[in-house]
Amino acid sequence: MSGQTELSSRVIWANCPELNRGFSDNKVVTTKYNLLTFLPFSLFIQFRKVSNIYFLITAILQSIPQISPLQPFTAIAPLVFVLSVSMIREGIEDYLRYKSDKEINNSPTSVYSNTIFQDIPFAKIRVGNVVLVKKNEVFPCDLVMLANSSENGIAYIETSSLDGEKALKPRKSFKETSYELKPNKIHRIANRLKCEFPNARLYNFSGSYDYRGKVLSLDKSNLLLAGAFLRNTEWAIGISVYTGKDTKLRQNMMERKYKESRIEKTANRYIILIIVLQFFLCLSAAIASGFWVSRNIRNHSYIRYVSSYDIYDQGGAQGVLSYFTYFLLLNTMLPISLIISLELLKLGQGFFMMMDLTMYSEKRDRCCKVSSFSLNEELGMIKHIFSDKTGTLTCNQMEFKFLSVGNRIYGDSSSLMNFGLKTKVTYEDREIKYTFFDKNIENDLFATGNPIPLKFPVQMRNGMSAVDYSTQQELAGMMMKCLSLCHECLIEIENNEIKYTGPSPDDVVLVDTAKRLGYQLTSIRSEFMVLDIIPFRMKEDKISEVFERICILEFNSDRKRMSVILKEVNTGNYLIFMKGADLMMFQRISKNNNPGYVEYIKRNVDIFSSRGFRTLVMSFKYIEPHEFAIWKEKYDYAITLITGREEAVDKVAEEIEKDMLLLGCSSVEDALQDDVPSTIQDILTAGMSFWMLTGDKLETAENIGKTCSLIDENTHLERSTSGSAQECKSALEKSLENFERFKGEKPLALIIEGPALEVILYDHNNQSKREKYRQISSNEQNVHSALDSKKIFLKMADMCRTIICCRVSPGEKREVVKLIKETSGKVTLSIGDGANDVPMILEAHIGIGLYGEEGIQAVQASDYALGEFRFLWELLLVHGRFNYMRQSEMILYFFYKNLVFTIPQFLFAHYSAYSGQTVYDDWYLTFYNMVFTALPLLMRALFERDFDVPKRWEATGDTALENKKYLRKVIPYTYCLGSENQLFTRGRFVLWVSNGIIHSFIVFFVPLYAACEGVMDEDGHSYDLWSFSIASFSSIIIIVNLKLAVNTKLWNKFHYACMFGFSIALYFIFILIYDVLTYTSSFHTVYMILGTHYYYFCILANISLVCIVDLGLTFAYKFMYPTSSDILAAGCSQFAQEYVFDQHNYFESNDNANDKTIQKNDVATINKQERNINIEKGEVFTYEDKLVDLFPKSNK
Repeated sequence: MSGQTELSSRVIWANCPELNRGFSDNKVVTTKYNLLTFLPFSLFIQFRKVSNIYFLITAILQSIPQISPLQPFTAIAPLVFVLSVSMIREGIEDYLRYKSDKEINNSPTSVYSNTIFQDIPFAKIRVGNVVLVKKNEVFPCDLVMLANSSENGIAYIETSSLDGEKALKPRKSFKETSYELKPNKIHRIANRLKCEFPNARLYNFSGSYDYRGKVLSLDKSNLLLAGAFLRNTEWAIGISVYTGKDTKLRQNMMERKYKESRIEKTANRYIILIIVLQFFLCLSAAIASGFWVSRNIRNHSYIRYVSSYDIYDQGGAQGVLSYFTYFLLLNTMLPISLIISLELLKLGQGFFMMMDLTMYSEKRDRCCKVSSFSLNEELGMIKHIFSDKTGTLTCNQMEFKFLSVGNRIYGDSSSLMNFGLKTKVTYEDREIKYTFFDKNIENDLFATGNPIPLKFPVQMRNGMSAVDYSTQQELAGMMMKCLSLCHECLIEIENNEIKYTGPSPDDVVLVDTAKRLGYQLTSIRSEFMVLDIIPFRMKEDKISEVFERICILEFNSDRKRMSVILKEVNTGNYLIFMKGADLMMFQRISKNNNPGYVEYIKRNVDIFSSRGFRTLVMSFKYIEPHEFAIWKEKYDYAITLITGREEAVDKVAEEIEKDMLLLGCSSVEDALQDDVPSTIQDILTAGMSFWMLTGDKLETAENIGKTCSLIDENTHLERSTSGSAQECKSALEKSLENFERFKGEKPLALIIEGPALEVILYDHNNQSKREKYRQISSNEQNVHSALDSKKIFLKMADMCRTIICCRVSPGEKREVVKLIKETSGKVTLSIGDGANDVPMILEAHIGIGLYGEEGIQAVQASDYALGEFRFLWELLLVHGRFNYMRQSEMILYFFYKNLVFTIPQFLFAHYSAYSGQTVYDDWYLTFYNMVFTALPLLMRALFERDFDVPKRWEATGDTALENKKYLRKVIPYTYCLGSENQLFTRGRFVLWVSNGIIHSFIVFFVPLYAACEGVMDEDGHSYDLWSFSIASFSSIIIIVNLKLAVNTKLWNKFHYACMFGFSIALYFIFILIYDVLTYTSSFHTVYMILGTHYYYFCILANISLVCIVDLGLTFAYKFMYPTSSDILAAGCSQFAQEYVFDQHNYFESNDNANDKTIQKNDVATINKQERNINIEKGEVFTYEDKLVDLFPKSNK
């Protein structure tokens, strides 16, 4: 009998693995190869790269003596070296994976067999086995728990290895099985279990378990996840339901999308252009060769072969062969060392980022993590940044601020006047910091005197249940019960103190506040919750109330609320508490609520939101027993469904979550992380657009935007809240008109709310969208309005520097990122810290995860990971910019240096009857890229920078030097170097290629014609091919290093060592040794020409001509198309020197401000058009004024 007998679910027979066929085994296999498949599969993977195929073809052609003028070894050796290095690395990595797999697969696991638990290897676990796991052991597969050592049937697991959360999560066993199963006493089990098919959803599970004729519902609370640890519980017994690759752990080992950087894409296009150039050069040489042979071969019998009918006598055939000959001679235009150098460079850049102490977070004890080395340079090209709010910009550490219930607002009213969130949180603040204080609340809750009457009494009759709260004490007491009982928190005892932990920081802070105010949740056992009410903290007056928790209707991004249904043990009454976002809550309150009270709470919610606090609205109602019985029957059926359970439960929840009585609202504060405002300000200064995507309401989002420096008093702000498609279009059109009026005068910002965003994201070609938004799809005019709204929104997004999207779901976050990525043509970056941020992190060109309070799923899905948001400054403005600059110039220089020594091969064809004779010795060709010019370029690419960036601590504080403060302030203005792609452009590619071609002409013709004008020695020997070759090649080595030196801005010891030691000096040592020890055509030529004036004349003449040409072209290009680095070097550094120079004469202190100004009679300012210094008299200016003059494009 097969285990999978139903199409809609997986069917398992417990403790009968022989009946469960067709399921995956539990063997862990993470290796790619075995001994037999390693060589063929590894080679296959290597030759999936187009570059390796190209060089393989080159090696094959070079092995054919009829067409190859070079030794086959010179092409085969580099290819074999590159392939060997890659394959050895693959082999080592795979062997380490094999050792790890073997250790795991052989680890012992206790499985029930032959009436006892026996140890078997991990790999032999099968679906349906009954498995025993002991305290602190890891679960070997996904198990449905049947029993555990706890009296209440609750076991605790730690899932940090899956989602990064260290907070313990409860899992429960069935009452029917928990008392019958023990490690030393177990009854025969042969029951049927049905569950959903394997999937990656960690927090979802549905199924049913048939136990002795009773169908028990399965959900996530019954599932023990593979990879998690059993904590605070001595043992647990469960049935294996998912093994091996089917476990949720393995299902969550997501494969990242392949992301290719723009530099790589552009480089590939440039490589195609070089290949086209190579093709035409080979073609022209082939045509010329055929023509020469057909016209001249009979006049040059000394180069003819034996037979007069030989193929070489025929011009056409000779032309074809000559094409392949010159293909081999000119293949060095695309050297194999380019690939190796780029890989090494990216590894080095990633290493520097991971080791950078300026990005080390003491709070998290984390450095920067690099997962995608191929995107390093893309960090310097960002145009749009999409950020989550909670946990990304804020700390996700909540502090209770206000409670509005009945007639009062409890809390410190003075803090409502301090607009802006706290922006400094210390390490100690990571624990709950209770600062809430209001002397009225405990008096209102517990005073025995005359109670305060409610201005708006809460009254309702539902069948036999009646609610009539006319005093502040009654309503506030019910609010405290809501805070204490409506949550998913766990209770932990530390040092005899009750501590709460839970999946939501909001839940934790609310239940903790209730405890401190006298409503203490003491225990949760077998779904019975004990609430101790302690008036004025007097434990001797404690009153205990017990509630049975029937079910929890969980929060999700669509519901935006949660409910808990309870039964009062003392009275037998059923009641429901609900809390959530105001938009959802006010839709579900009863019409019997006093309209005045509803408006009062709405107004308080708006007040708290405008202050930037997170708000929740609370409500409750009593449920009639017969009404509850009918609803519970529907609920029980919904939770036993295998497929469509979530939708069914949500539908059933809608039936009970209505006609609620309004209790009030709460507000908590989530402080900003360190340096968030200054970091965002510099990001905006750098010319990037910043998108804040949050689930908060508009007023909260706007206030946080102001606190974060996304919006200031000079910003023109537009808001879009319209719901219908036509209203949305009209509102956006009006906002666009305002944007066009203020464009160029003020920074522009847009706040758009969820309903309007739904219209913008509507896609009529998407069936699910049509079904979800029928109010749009049902009307053709609405469809056109939605399309027009999207177009207008994209125009506005291109004009804005700040966009805030509020009340958005995780799916909508991803859709926003996708929309901008596909329509703007710019590089996008998403940053977040939680699992709900994973979709947008994966969607963006670059995804950044933060180590936060919500696990590490965002980190696992990201390309880069940081400890805090503020380190985005160093990652983008320092490393990203330098990576872009270094890699761009490295690739361009590679094209240049290979053209310099390859084009002479083509030029020499005109002097060698197109015979394919090489100009340079085979080993010279081989070592040129692999040895002589490799290290200097790599060192420059690793360490090049146009200025030395001050560390964060060097540029802050009273003791910081003014020039370091100034330079730190300048850096954001220069980010446009990469965001506008100023270096890796078609113009600069043409410039470098032109330089390479011109320099190749110089190093070829100067030695060639100089050799015709003299003799080599006193015996009258003339300069031969190899004298000319060595003089030309020596010039090339020196010139390409000189070119590199001229373009290097900051030098260190590695530059000197590699350029002068491992390049130029090594080259001369090589040619001296090679000239003596090898018997080649150039034997003893080096020693002969080193004693002649010809050799030194050629080198000096070549260097002089190259300098004239190069400096002329370079300075002309910089004059016409300056980069931000050029502007910085020309003007900003000079200004910085003038600013620092004799500052005690020029600084004037302003008693009312911290800013320093310069008062001079003659002030140097940069005139960008004329590139000279204009003198203006008596000008007063600040840092910012000068930077705006220098970098006007950066200020949007």
